[in-house]
Amino acid sequence: MHRYLILALIIGLCGANNYVVNGDFELPLTNGWTQYSSNGYGGITRGTTYHPDPDYEAYVYRQGSGGLGTGYEKLHQTFDVTIPLSHVDFNGSVKLDAWDNGSSWAGAACALFYLNENGNTLGVTRICRESAGCPWANTSIQHLIYASDTFWHDYSFNIDDELQNLSGVDPSNVAKITVALIDTAYNC
Repeated sequence: MHRYLILALIIGLCGANNYVVNGDFELPLTNGWTQYSSNGYGGITRGTTYHPDPDYEAYVYRQGSGGLGTGYEKLHQTFDVTIPLSHVDFNGSVKLDAWDNGSSWAGAACALFYLNENGNTLGVTRICRESAGCPWANTSIQHLIYASDTFWHDYSFNIDDELQNLSGVDPSNVAKITVALIDTAYNC
């Protein structure tokens, strides 16, 4: 059995206003969020029992056995960036876990995809946990921020500052951002 999970309490990208619709998950996930599942070995739900507080959180998970869990789950939304990136901040409370039995790999992330005006991905930041063998790596267009453990943690950073970690991304070309809770699993 291989398992992956992401739990998110609040996700926000703020500038003059909050870009993320229903970032606190208090409304059904059909409000603001798009869901994707590559097959029946995972799911996306929301509930009030994932965190000690009484508010809603989103839960994204994947599990499988014998290679049937290969694929991913993704809860995401994309928005246009209408102000300078120096005025856009990411804030999120995330709990991540990813593990496997050693013959496959799994990864869990709260990810920010930086897109050009045509919606093409220029780069990505992943707050993540991954099992051995996961191919995610720091590159000029991908920055990994590793969760230190499987407990809830708050993350925040300025988007313009974060893009300094992505030398292959020209900040002036970033016109949209996709925020996502995403998993990837192989041979699970």
